[in-house]
Amino acid sequence: MEHDLPSIEEKKLIDYINANRSYILKKNGDGVELRFVPSFPEAQNHFPNGEEVEHIMVGFTSNGRIYFTRFITRSSFGETVTELSGEDDPVMLWLKFV
Repeated sequence: MEHDLPSIEEKKLIDYINANRSYILKKNGDGVELRFVPSFPEAQNHFPNGEEVEHIMVGFTSNGRIYFTRFITRSSFGETVTELSGEDDPVMLWLKFV
């Protein structure tokens, strides 16, 4: 079954997470949640009120791929939820570089 959502091979993402320990992948059945706080200096300089910004990517697994359906940002400003649509959703372009 083909999904028109941002996706990545599960193994490729797990290898990336193992090399970049600031990411946490949680699985619950077919559901997945990828959490991370940007740790590179360029991102830290833009943290609101000097506090961390947490990113949460929600999705599911299918045939060895992880598909993402929602991107959540939590900061001192509150929570923002973006519903993802289309394989090339601009929020998720970083997946192409993993």
